[in-house]
Amino acid sequence: MRFGARVFKTGVTVVLTLFIAETLGLGPSLIAAIAAVFALQPNVHRSVMNTWDQFQGNTLGAIAAIVMVLLFGHNMIVIGLTVILVLAVLLFFNLQSVSTLAVVTMIAIMDAPTVIESSTTTDFLEAAGVRFALVMIGVLSSLVVNLLFIPPKYETKMYHNCFNITSDIFKWIRLELNAVSEFQIVKKDIESLRTRVVTLETMYLWYREEKNYFRRNNFADARRKILFRHLIASTRRTFELLRKLNRYENDYNHLDEDFKYRIRHEMDRLMVYHEQIFMKITEKIRPDAPCGIYDNDIQFENSMMDDFVMLYQQAKTPEEKMQYENILEVISSIHEYSNSLDRLDRLTTSFFRFHGDKNKINIQDETLDI
Repeated sequence: MRFGARVFKTGVTVVLTLFIAETLGLGPSLIAAIAAVFALQPNVHRSVMNTWDQFQGNTLGAIAAIVMVLLFGHNMIVIGLTVILVLAVLLFFNLQSVSTLAVVTMIAIMDAPTVIESSTTTDFLEAAGVRFALVMIGVLSSLVVNLLFIPPKYETKMYHNCFNITSDIFKWIRLELNAVSEFQIVKKDIESLRTRVVTLETMYLWYREEKNYFRRNNFADARRKILFRHLIASTRRTFELLRKLNRYENDYNHLDEDFKYRIRHEMDRLMVYHEQIFMKITEKIRPDAPCGIYDNDIQFENSMMDDFVMLYQQAKTPEEKMQYENILEVISSIHEYSNSLDRLDRLTTSFFRFHGDKNKINIQDETLDI
């Protein structure tokens, strides 16, 4: 069972909402609690933007509910037609993201006459105002909790997820390069890795939206976001390389042994290079640690691409040429992965060498809620 910060914040938001509703003597407080759960967002920026959208959507829903009840009453057919009307209006104003809570507000208000027997118009309007206020209490409570209580630790989560995903990819790459893996098993795990990479990229989108509302240090925040963008991009490149290796596993296994060794050597070099960058980001090694050991080995007189061209020219049958054409995609992925690491390493070195007092990344130890 996973117990993360968002789960805890949801409970705190509900408690805060119910406490405020009972303190103000407003009811039914269940409406406020439901609104708080719907309004809770994954980051502070979305909470701020969502609050304004929720206010607009709930206001439209409340006005539609009041008008329809006063004109046609509150039977089930009228409620259904009002739902259609509210959704259409929200779509027109591009507020479909808050349509769920707006419909809840509308139904809660249209149900008010059934709570107050023989109610007058004034009583109904008062009840409608109370229920609208309850909804907004829930929305504002979710904003306050997201703004002040347990802010999301995106940098810690993204770093550890990058490290864990990349480590898992490295294991499969080594097995693929040594021809000891099962194609179907690797293919199945690749789908799991794809989901994890997409989730990681989604988390970065939330992080990119985040703004610091309590101190203005926009340049430092922008530098951190650029660094993590390239860190996640390198993870994506690693995944794409594994996918290509798995797809062309048979072609790789039939390559010349010397060229297979050359590919393994290149990949070992890049994976160690990648691991060193991870250590730079956590400041376990100096930012200016030399990377000369990752330059091309002097035992190879030609580049990997030169060797590939020579072997391709020596291929005699169409099948052999097709085999090398497939391997070219693997080599291209290796080249893109190498370039991605070079960019990431330059950014990491620059990030920690300059403006050291501002360029701080608070990456905490991995916990169970990651």
